Amino acid sequence: MSDVRAADPSEVDTVVEVLVEAFQDDPMSRWVFPDAGRRRAVSHPAFFGALLEAGFAAGHVDVTGDHTAAVIWLPAGGDDEPIEGLDAAEADRLGVLLGLMAAVEPAGPLWHAQFVGVRPGHQGRGIGGRLLRHGLDRADAEGVPTYLEASSPDSTRLYRRLGFRDHGPAFRPPGGPPMQPMRRPPA
Repeated sequence: MSDVRAADPSEVDTVVEVLVEAFQDDPMSRWVFPDAGRRRAVSHPAFFGALLEAGFAAGHVDVTGDHTAAVIWLPAGGDDEPIEGLDAAEADRLGVLLGLMAAVEPAGPLWHAQFVGVRPGHQGRGIGGRLLRHGLDRADAEGVPTYLEASSPDSTRLYRRLGFRDHGPAFRPPGGPPMQPMRRPPA
């Protein structure tokens, strides 16, 4: 695996592809975007494209040099703009999820790691940890805490190894899977 680095805006299509692959079978993605074909071809590309635009404008987008993994870091409390390309039901479910996330996010300043994604076939090799460590080192140098939501037991274990602790109880949208909010103070 190549080193972790800041993504260049010219790589947006590749980074979208990384995140689409990484989150295709994620439980929360399946809840928000239940049609697998539409999720892969339309919903995820629109969703991750909008998040990447925000990441390049106001945050950080980090990737591995070989494009096996990516993460979007955003400052706390960003505005949620409508995402073009989602159907009404997807937009409604996403709105419910974003509302729940906003209700538990700690007050800033902080860096919110959104969508730490590793392509299938490369998961479980420490790539996600190395990717996150890059952003955590940056936040530590700034003296700023970090925050994220774990969407699986595996990600929760990884985040705990990196110094994150539960930030209140897990939450879940109606009929959806749980997410565990987690916060890490600067080292």
